[in-house]
Amino acid sequence: MEYDLPIKALEALSQGDRTKAIEQVQLERNMSREEAREVVASFILSQPSLQAKMRLEESRAKTQWGLMRWLILFQAIAVAIGYFFLFRDQW
Repeated sequence: MEYDLPIKALEALSQGDRTKAIEQVQLERNMSREEAREVVASFILSQPSLQAKMRLEESRAKTQWGLMRWLILFQAIAVAIGYFFLFRDQW
């Protein structure tokens, strides 16, 4: 299997963007999406430092979404409490 990736794909991986790297490989090598995904995955597996960086990027994305869920939940509770106090006399 060939592990040389296009420069744009390498740049995307260095920024932690696996999807963009897959798209670049797909475009520049005229591959199907699945083949390009396997090439990028093989390249990542062959590079331990890149593998660690991708795991770190993915964990950051999950952390941000987790924080967003808590903020949405807090906002929903605040709206419910406000609604109760403002409109409780109309029930």
